Amino acid sequence: MADTIGDLIDKLSIINIRLWNLEDARRDYSNSKKKKTEAEVKVFLNKISMANKERNSLIDQINGSLGVLIDKAAKRTSSLKIVANDLLGTGKNKYYKTEK
Repeated sequence: MADTIGDLIDKLSIINIRLWNLEDARRDYSNSKKKKTEAEVKVFLNKISMANKERNSLIDQINGSLGVLIDKAAKRTSSLKIVANDLLGTGKNKYYKTEK
């Protein structure tokens, strides 16, 4: 089942906070007098790179999901294979499920 829009936004918020913390750590890392090995620098830069890739992927998923919802609102057939109702919160999140 697809993530809801809320799930995707939650994940984006979390990754943005992680990137914020990595930027703070990068500043501390850069201002430190302690020498770093090339391997340590690569590991740290890889963390930033992976977080940015995840952030970009989430943004793409949100954009695609919004496109599907806009197509549904305009009564057009979407070119994506995402079900609009899943994006609106009738999915796995217990707080958005409809009661019977």
